[in-house]
Amino acid sequence: MASKRLIDAVPAPQNPKEVKLLALGMSRTGTMSLKAALIKLGYTPYHASEAVKGWDKGHLHLWDEALRAKYKGEGKPWGKEEFNKMLADYDVVTDIPCIAFVDELIAAYPHAKVMLTNRDVETWISSMNKSFYTVLGWRTLPTLAAWDTALFQPYFSLLHIILNNWTQGNWQDRGALRQGFKDHYEHVRAIVPKENLLEFRSQDGWGPLCEFLGKEVPEGPYPRVNDGEEVVRLHKMVYWWRLVTVVVKNLGIVGMVGAPVVVGWWWLGRK
Repeated sequence: MASKRLIDAVPAPQNPKEVKLLALGMSRTGTMSLKAALIKLGYTPYHASEAVKGWDKGHLHLWDEALRAKYKGEGKPWGKEEFNKMLADYDVVTDIPCIAFVDELIAAYPHAKVMLTNRDVETWISSMNKSFYTVLGWRTLPTLAAWDTALFQPYFSLLHIILNNWTQGNWQDRGALRQGFKDHYEHVRAIVPKENLLEFRSQDGWGPLCEFLGKEVPEGPYPRVNDGEEVVRLHKMVYWWRLVTVVVKNLGIVGMVGAPVVVGWWWLGRK
């Protein structure tokens, strides 16, 4: 019987890059700033933004499949073979969805260095409220996710799976979210030798990061990008683009004429 896993249809890479760094800190702890910093240092990081940019290549569906295998028992869990297919062009992983696979990635890439971007848990909760929880609070998002099977459906699904894992099954419970944050860091610290682990905050700047990676400190300040409000603005742009795309695709010429009416109605009911 042929396999039904999406990942099995992805060709094995001939010469995948060596994963040199596992940046396993939680989302909203400076991971986008870290991505910009690592690019400046010559690395190629796989961040959540790469998964979204690769939506048309099936990245979101593939990660959703991996999460379902791990947390819902739906299919064979991923290992190095599967991760190599997704990460062949990258030498660093950071942010969701990768950080949902701490044990699997450490097992797959045992020679990689590990770092934890971090911040105060209360400011992290505030940042999550201003970003992901704001987006997930849009009342019309579940409907768009049901219509937009290419992008928002798998994205909406993987966000819920990850948040439910962080909160013991109740993604809206901020107390459980706070504990999930602490548990994540304690778990990484427990399984990674101290000499192979960098604890890092964005305000630490270039020095500790470059020393850990054996790199020269570059010119210019350490990057500061991607605050909570920026996350919401980016989601809004993608939201409207996908809404109009889905309307036009499903209704054709009628959709092109009626799209402004639909969008207007949608705006009134969005919040």
